[in-house]
Amino acid sequence: MSLTFPFKKIALMGVTSALALTSVSAMAAEPTREELLAMLYKQQSQLNELHKMLKQTQAQVEKTEQKVEEEKASPAFLDTVQIGGVLEFEATSTEAFSGADSSDLSLAKAELSFSAKPHEYVTTNIVALYEDGSNNITLDEATIEIANKENFPLYTTVGKWALPFGNYDTAMSSDPITKTLGETKENAILVGATYAGFSVEGFAFNGDTQQAGEGNNIDQYGLNVAYEGEDAGLTYVLGAGYINNIADSDGVTDVVTGPAQLNSYVGGMSLNGSVTVSDITFNAGYVKATDTFKVGELAFNGQGAQPRAWNTELSYATEIMGKPTTFAATYQGSDEALALSLPETRLGAAVTVEVYDKTALTLEYLADEDYSKTEGGTGADGHTATAKLAVEF
Repeated sequence: MSLTFPFKKIALMGVTSALALTSVSAMAAEPTREELLAMLYKQQSQLNELHKMLKQTQAQVEKTEQKVEEEKASPAFLDTVQIGGVLEFEATSTEAFSGADSSDLSLAKAELSFSAKPHEYVTTNIVALYEDGSNNITLDEATIEIANKENFPLYTTVGKWALPFGNYDTAMSSDPITKTLGETKENAILVGATYAGFSVEGFAFNGDTQQAGEGNNIDQYGLNVAYEGEDAGLTYVLGAGYINNIADSDGVTDVVTGPAQLNSYVGGMSLNGSVTVSDITFNAGYVKATDTFKVGELAFNGQGAQPRAWNTELSYATEIMGKPTTFAATYQGSDEALALSLPETRLGAAVTVEVYDKTALTLEYLADEDYSKTEGGTGADGHTATAKLAVEF
């Protein structure tokens, strides 16, 4: 945009005015009263025109400066793109319930994530994942979130991700056994609202399992409510959830008889909470089926199973020789979950040291107890020791 034209015109008018004044002063005879008034009117008109043009020029400059500031405040799309990932390498030594010993080295996890924010109300996220035991890289998550929670309490998420049923955060190396029973990754739509620490989320999806005699429809759904707050140095999070078909969780789907063999959906409920005081955190979670599966779908001890699992965990974060260090201990258990390959009880401890920035070494020991022989298990104990090197970027 050019600003030279108004300034040239202003300068020209100024010169014209100066010449006119000079010519007036150079006149041999004094002007008449009428001539003097005419000259004054002409000069006033020129001054008014100059003032008008100066205001227009100032307004144009202010508009240009505002546009430049707005462009600076709105980052380019590429500036919103973030790339991250995790690599985990493990060495394990295991004594199974059968008494067999084994050890292994494995690339336990390789994760690559991409996120972008093309608009202040739109966030996209993609996660590609490889895990030990799989021969493929899978699309673990892909979501679009429509939200600006700082300005508006309602939000919507669509795509594929782990639905908000249960909370499986841990300071251990291994996931809690509640995750096997409860975590559900599906293509879904979620609508939520958050206000003053409270959040309510409802979601719907078409799962992998279906009811016998029913069509392949979007007829599975769930609800999650949570509250987080802080009081006198105490930080806490409480949550509760319901899902109308726990058979569609990742750890249950492959165990039930088949995708069209459920007599009816079996619901599930979850409770979870965490409390942090200073550097000490206590986590607890509970997941259960709200009804009993048919014996031909998921069985326990010759009858239909109603699986449930729980976990408790205590962790302490500190520094040792300048290195962030976390100690954790866990006590977990399950009931009627033998078909899901879960132990009846689990005791474990772990220590994690951040040896470098974003690079952590974890040593973990787990002691599992199987279901008794009268319940279809071995009644034996199992042990697993793990050393894991994890790098985030």
